Parts: sequence; structure tokens; C-alpha cells
Amino acid sequence: MNKETKITLEEILRRKEQILNAKKTKKTAQLYVESVDGVITITQPDDDVIADATEMGGAEGDTYAVYNCVTEPPLKSKELQKEFGCAEPTDIVGIMFERGEVSMIAQECVKLAGFANKVERIDKIKN
Repeated sequence: MNKETKITLEEILRRKEQILNAKKTKKTAQLYVESVDGVITITQPDDDVIADATEMGGAEGDTYAVYNCVTEPPLKSKELQKEFGCAEPTDIVGIMFERGEVSMIAQECVKLAGFANKVERIDKIKN
């Protein structure tokens, strides 16, 4: 579909299963992170994670988002946190990544949640 194709009820119903399945499957992305000189995997955050991170705001919100979205390596691993001497579970984020990287990783997590999807106003639809 393109910007000039109007979505209809029939089209939505035809694509029902596709739409529902897309909502059930969490998206993932691979990111190269310079400070660890490797690739990490992030997973689409739940709505609650986005809401909590937004409420926290700033560096704290970014750290929270990254802690909850980075799934490889598993930042929630108690073994990993213990080995790095984390007082709080989220301390691992600041230990593993540079501050600017944390912000960039958090932005990528938000994009996976659909906050970067393009929605634009169409003034005229050509016949």
C-alpha cells in the first residue's frame, strides 16, 4: 500500500490475522555498540516499560529502558550483575555502556515500540 491507497473495512478484515499476529510477536533488532565492540540484541518493550521510562525521564528513564530491552547479553542476569559488583540491578547498564550509548540504545528501543512509525496527514487523495 502507499500514501494514496485508502484502507477499507474489507481490507482490514482481509488482513485480520496478519494484524493480530504482528501485535503478538515482539520485534527485535541488533545493534553494534562501540564500547563493548560487539552486537547486542534489543527486544520491543512492553507499554509499561515505555510509560515508566517516560515518567522517569532523562538518564534514569534511558537506563530503565535499556535494562528492560537489552536481551542479549542478558542484563537481568544476577550472575552478570554480581560479577560486575552492581549495587542495584540497573547499575549494569552504566557499567557496560557509555552514557551516550545508553541514550542511543534507549531511542532504538522506543523505535521498536512503534514511536518512530510514520504517520502523516494527507490533504488530498487522488482518484
